[in-house]
Amino acid sequence: MMANHLVKPDSRNCKRARELEPQVSDSPQVSSLGKSESSLSEASGLFYKEEALEKDLSDMSKEINLMLSTYAKILSERAAVDASYIDEIDGLFKEANIIENFLVQKREFLKQRFTVITNTLHK
Repeated sequence: MMANHLVKPDSRNCKRARELEPQVSDSPQVSSLGKSESSLSEASGLFYKEEALEKDLSDMSKEINLMLSTYAKILSERAAVDASYIDEIDGLFKEANIIENFLVQKREFLKQRFTVITNTLHK
């Protein structure tokens, strides 16, 4: 039973005993509370910064997606305009080909006509 019962040395007689005894003071508890509060404050600040950063990244991502979709729409419209220009140019080439064929036929007809006139005049 004596092992369970500790006897404190008399603090008046021995300085060494005072050094060995844990000193109870309010300052370590306050400083540890202050540290935990500051750690909590830092953690909540970091959490807030992370939330703000994630929100900013999300907003930027939405803006980028909007810009990309707008850009894709513009490219699509330009491609449609280019396709219509190509169709128009194809139509012009077809029309030019038809006119060219008509003029070639006219020239051949006029050649034949002049040949007939020339033959008639030589007789």
